[in-house]
Parts: sequence; structure tokens; C-alpha cells
Amino acid sequence: MASSGIELTSRHVITDPTPVNAPQSSDPEVDDEAAAPVQLPPVARREQASVLLSAFLTICLTIGYNQTYGVFQEYYLSSTQTLLNPPPSSLPNPPTAELAFVGTLGAGLTWAGSIFVNPLISRIEHSHYNHSHLSDPSSRSLFHRLGVKHVTILGVALMCCGFLLASFAMTVTQLLLTQGLLYGIGSSLLYFPLLGPAPEYFTKHRATALGLILSGGGVGGLVLSPALRSLLSTLGAAWTLRVLAGLSLVVGLPVALAVPPSRFPTSQTGTTVARRRTHIQRSLLSQPAFLLSAVAAFTQAAGAQLPLTFIPSYSVSLGFSAGTGATLLATANVVNAVARVITGYAGDRFGRLNALVVSLLGAVAAVFGLWLGSVSEGSNGGRLWLAFVVLYSVSAGGYYALFPATIADVFGIRSYAAVNGFIYFIRGCGTMVGSPVGGTLLGKDSGGSGQYANVVYWDGALLLGSAVCILGVRWADAVRRGWMWRA
Repeated sequence: MASSGIELTSRHVITDPTPVNAPQSSDPEVDDEAAAPVQLPPVARREQASVLLSAFLTICLTIGYNQTYGVFQEYYLSSTQTLLNPPPSSLPNPPTAELAFVGTLGAGLTWAGSIFVNPLISRIEHSHYNHSHLSDPSSRSLFHRLGVKHVTILGVALMCCGFLLASFAMTVTQLLLTQGLLYGIGSSLLYFPLLGPAPEYFTKHRATALGLILSGGGVGGLVLSPALRSLLSTLGAAWTLRVLAGLSLVVGLPVALAVPPSRFPTSQTGTTVARRRTHIQRSLLSQPAFLLSAVAAFTQAAGAQLPLTFIPSYSVSLGFSAGTGATLLATANVVNAVARVITGYAGDRFGRLNALVVSLLGAVAAVFGLWLGSVSEGSNGGRLWLAFVVLYSVSAGGYYALFPATIADVFGIRSYAAVNGFIYFIRGCGTMVGSPVGGTLLGKDSGGSGQYANVVYWDGALLLGSAVCILGVRWADAVRRGWMWRA
């Protein structure tokens, strides 16, 4: 759909209207938002650049790592790993699904933590707004004394501790608690305070800006994939994890201190100043667009992470070296990063939902046409596999760049934090399902690429379901607003 408003500059005061026919509710706060457009103060381009940079680095550090866990997955299952005792490769039934869950737990919690982090940030911002006039520190609330920067700093600390403690792990369970759980909680505490306010600083080119920000996942993966493979082969897992802990501290701490304030810290209704809404309105639960968006988020997250988890191990099954597998994962990430920017721009030009549908259908075609073809050809499927890595990375990048912008379009920028937070919670749950189920389908057979056939069918079915749901969102939005080709 066409974007609303005008680009934020230092010369204009911005009006960012809510969507046409915004959902009504008995909540007076909601009615007030639907009745009048939101007046925003001007934003300098330097401030926009600061938001872009800090959010980009956050994505590099969190999503970039999440997208390279497949390097650890392949290493932990190899006969050369030096961390776990006994080595998983020596067991009659290697814990493939459990090791996949280490990565997907961390990635899933990065997103699923939104349901807790966003309300916390909202309380802190509202407390600062209400208590800023109080000169006596003892009369201020705990949330006012806490501050958003304390949350992001805690997130960096937990990420560092997760990697550091994982370096002393000897069992898969210990990896789940450290490299999975502890890291995942910390990354969520860093991710949402930086990413949540970002769309509020852009209107006309919102999808392009988010594409640039979210390309950080690909850039981070491009750097980390070969670096981690090299470190694992030379230093071993323990010191590699300690290097990751140091990197999280060096890069994460400056980013944590640069967290931008939300432009909607409060909601004004008459003489009442309420907290910025972070919960889902009950009226949304009956809207087809919202329900289909939630299902699409779950299935896409479950399917999208799965190839990234298995790129290194599947490459090895085709006869490539582990180093080549890591290089292919890095290639996938850099292509994905470029694709996020391009699809974000295409969404601003041709409609974000339109571009999102094409992107998802392209991913489905890549899985069923190229990955499945590679599996069918066995050891001769290397060329199809290389083509899959490129085409899938191009098409899969579209969702990440476009879906947050479509949320702002369909549900309104004032509702963005609430809807996006819930959708990311759903995405986190989906992420924690896709790869572990894929690992279970892979089974205990370790011979050849043919064992991946069920994994491919599972991945393709998930992505196809997501594409169908987004088509449903496109239809529901057209019914509600009236048909427009650019939507």
C-alpha cells in the first residue's frame, strides 16, 4: 500500500496518520488515536543517521550471530570438536535436534522476549515522563531510576556471560542454558530497545530504512561465518566462545549507550497521560489481517532459519569441506543483506505487501526447485545447491525488510510497538520449532545428502504456508481499505 506521511527532516513537522478505518475499541485511548493524526516534532537527518547506525550494529551483533550458528552446529557434530564430552559424533544417536535447539533457542528468545521487554521499556519511558519534574530522587519510582540504558547494558552483560559460561560447558544441556537461554535473554534486552523506536523516525522511506537496518544480519553473518569457522579449527570451541564474549562487550556496550528514545512514550487522552500501549487490543483478535499475519510470522520464522542451520552440514554431506560450508553460509548472509535493502526499496516503490508475496513465493520455488533437486541428485547436486544458496538468500531477505513496515502500514504507527512486539513473540516461537523438528526429521543416519529430503519438504511446506497467509493479508487489507494495486 502507499506509504503515508512525508520524510522526516529538520524542516518539517510530521503528521503520521493512523490507517483508514482504524479498528475501534471501547478503550478511550484507542478512540483518541483513531480520531486524530499524530503530530510529531521534527527530526534532524543526523539523528536519523544515529538511529540507523545503532540499530544496524545491534542487528549485526544479534541476528548476525543467530544466522551463523550453523557453523557451531556442524562443529559440535564433527569428530574434531573438543568441547563436549563424550563427543556427539561417537554416540549411536547423535543429538542433532538438541544441538539445533541450542541455536534456535537463542534466536527464538531474541524475538520472543518482545512480550516482556516492550512492556518493561514502556513502563520506564512513562515513568520518566511523569516523574521528571520531581527533584527528590527518593520520590521517584523504580522504573524511573532504572532507565532504558540500564536494560540494554544488562542485555550486553547477559550475552557476554552466556558465551563465556558456554566455553566451560561439557554437555548439550549446559550449552542450552548458556549459549541458548542466557544469550537469548540478553540479546532480546538489547534488540528491542534499539529496534523498537527505529520505524518512528521514518515515514516515506520507512521500508528502505528498515531494509538498511536489517541488512546488518547479513553483514554480521558475512563477517562471523568464516571467522568462527577459522577460530573453531585453530583455537577450539572454548576460546572461540570467549572471543565472542569479548566481541559482544566491545561492540555491544557503545550501542547499548546509544539507545534512541521512543517518539511515543505516552498516550494523551484529555487530561490523562497513559502509558504507551504495548498490549494487543482484543478487537484485533477478530481481524483476519492480524490472525493471518501471526500465522505467517510463525511459519516463516520456522522455515527461514532452517536452511541457515543446515547449510554447513548439508554442504559437508555433498562432499564440500567444512570451510566451504562456512563460506557458503557467509555468502548466504551477504546476499541476504543486499536483498533486504533492494526489497525494502522495491516495497516503497511497488507496494510492501506485493513485494512481500513475491519474495516468499521465490523462497518456496528455491526450496522445492533447487534444494530438493540437489537432494535428488545426491553427490552430483553441488551446482543446484550453490544456486539454491544464492536464490534462497535473495528471496528470503524480503520478509525481514518488508514485514515490519507492513505492520506500520496496516495497523498504524501508534500500534506498531504492540503489534510488532506480539508478532516477534510469535516469530520467536516459530524459530524454536523449525530447526529442532528438522533435526528430528534428519534422524540418526549420517550418510549422504539423501537423508535431507524430509527436511526440505518440511521447510518448503512452512514457507508455502507463510506465502498463502500473506496473500490472505493482502486480500483482507484490500477488503478493508478498498483495492489498490500498490499495497
